[in-house]
Amino acid sequence: MSKESFNNFIFVLFLVVVVFISGIFLALSLRLFSLESLFFKTNYLIYSSFFNQIILGLLGVLLFFLAIYLIYQKVKTDKGILSVIQKTSFGEIKISIGSIKHLTLKVIKGIEEITETKPEINILKSGGINIDLHLSVKQNVNIPELSEKIQRKLKEYLLETSGIETKEIKIHIEKIFYEDKK
Repeated sequence: MSKESFNNFIFVLFLVVVVFISGIFLALSLRLFSLESLFFKTNYLIYSSFFNQIILGLLGVLLFFLAIYLIYQKVKTDKGILSVIQKTSFGEIKISIGSIKHLTLKVIKGIEEITETKPEINILKSGGINIDLHLSVKQNVNIPELSEKIQRKLKEYLLETSGIETKEIKIHIEKIFYEDKK
């Protein structure tokens, strides 16, 4: 069983327990049975034998560790997503999204028609990245030409400096700044 399959199994198991508990709460809210009868039956089941108490304790510990494991896996996965991994013949290179944003801003800073930039970097599972650029531009700018210029420069620069292939660069023009002529 692969690690991903195991993680999925643990997640489904945990969800089944949560669905079961939420079903009990729903049944209680609809008055399908009383809370008093639930406590009485549960109390009898738990305390009727020492073995039942041990099983219940082990289930509690297991659920606790399943929850901790799922939280750990989620945190670990999120940290891995924050960087692009480049494999070379000598090993592995991780380039953070922050670094890619700085490289993107360096390219954009050299283009005088742009007044403000907000890049968003999306890492693709297939390798490479997609970039969404939210831009504010000066008046009288030919937007199609500017967009093509940005896309070409940025794609070439990122490939040259980091080895990262940019699959798609989307340009979003959010503002056009007009200068007052006096």
